[in-house]
Amino acid sequence: MRFAPEEFQRKLHALHPDLQATWHPIKERWLLWYKRPRIKNPHSPGWMLLFVVEDSAGDFVPLDERTLALAYKQSGFKWGSGKQYWARIEEELLRDRAKVDTDREAVLEDVGSDRWDHTKIQVSMRGHSNGSKFARHHAGD
Repeated sequence: MRFAPEEFQRKLHALHPDLQATWHPIKERWLLWYKRPRIKNPHSPGWMLLFVVEDSAGDFVPLDERTLALAYKQSGFKWGSGKQYWARIEEELLRDRAKVDTDREAVLEDVGSDRWDHTKIQVSMRGHSNGSKFARHHAGD
């Protein structure tokens, strides 16, 4: 098994002593692991894979400060406790859901308002409309 360079390992262990970075020879990517003895993974007993070190497109990313920042972002040290971590996730979820709802309402308003205006009774080319001249007759007035 190939481990990360010694200097990077020192920085990683300064973040948390139970973190380890290894090279995956088939994927040709670095993997970041967290040692948890209670984990019963048959492929790597006692280790939990945190993430594959790659960008959002799945391309190779070298081990650098970005990897350490991502490891810190996922750690409990950043949030103080698990409760605060999940509260933050819930807050982001509610914020994202509200944005989706707001965007949807805006689209419905944009599309629907033209349709609503088109269905209103109108007398064309005569200025302000008082409605159709047939409306009162058919309404029983």
